[in-house]
Amino acid sequence: MEHNEAKTAKLVERMKGHSDSIDAQVSTEKAKVPKASKSAKAPNAAKEPKPQPAKKEKAPNAPAAPVDPDSMFKEGFLKSVFNEKSSEKVTTRFPPEPNGFLHIGHSKAIAINFGFARYHNGVCYLRFDDTNPGAEEGRYFDAIEDIIRWLGFTPYRVTYSSDNFDKLYKLAEFLIQKDGAYVCHCTDTEIKLQRGGERGTAGPRYACPHRDRPPQESLTEFRAMRDGKYRHREAILRMKQDITDGNPQMWDLAAYRIPEETTHHRTGDKWRIYPTYDFTHCLCDSFENISHSLCTTEFQLSRVSYEWLCDAVEVYKPMQR
Repeated sequence: MEHNEAKTAKLVERMKGHSDSIDAQVSTEKAKVPKASKSAKAPNAAKEPKPQPAKKEKAPNAPAAPVDPDSMFKEGFLKSVFNEKSSEKVTTRFPPEPNGFLHIGHSKAIAINFGFARYHNGVCYLRFDDTNPGAEEGRYFDAIEDIIRWLGFTPYRVTYSSDNFDKLYKLAEFLIQKDGAYVCHCTDTEIKLQRGGERGTAGPRYACPHRDRPPQESLTEFRAMRDGKYRHREAILRMKQDITDGNPQMWDLAAYRIPEETTHHRTGDKWRIYPTYDFTHCLCDSFENISHSLCTTEFQLSRVSYEWLCDAVEVYKPMQR
């Protein structure tokens, strides 16, 4: 009986171990099975692309209106200039100094002077203002004329201020005799002080001490300048204008001076004295019967002295604008 009970206990123990082994194996298999994610969602259905609106076709650009090269003469300032002095024969001039090559700014002056004359069926001179022998070279004369023709203009005539040196000299003597000019021996510094100094900060303007010398004395001194008595900066001829005028172009400007280099490319060694731009420009305009002397705005103040000199030497006075 005891033997049977022991046998029965061993069998129960063996069955219990087998059961534990099966439970462990099942637990391991369960661990291997992944749990379904609570957050997993079914994939969304692919969205269909929205139809794009049809692009509007651009209308072809209308052709640009053609540029009228004469428009600046039909309206505005240049029209008013012609209306102020309408002329049967319009005569203009382009007067460069041949001391360098032209730059882009010159193209405006060329277009205005040559274009104004052409629009009004007139003529335009190319006049070289060759009054500064030390700064002028032959290559500049050629280059300037080439540029003008390249821009589409043809000068009526090519002239030179030096063509008029004899006339200009005679008018200078005439002005002296009328007590309208005097020979001055002041230094550059003294002349600046007479004009109020730099920007008028040196005090009131005052007259040159040589201003009241008799006309005959100035005439003698002027001829001495011509004949070589004086060197560069030792004497100049000044116009007797109005030192009290608010316009600096009326402060007794120089009319003739003695340059360092006196040999001229066209007249050689004939002259030791040469006229300034302020003396030459308006008188050459007068000699060539210029109807409209068109200048850039930088010369606006010069209009007063331009007209003053023409009146003083009693010659035809062009309209300067």
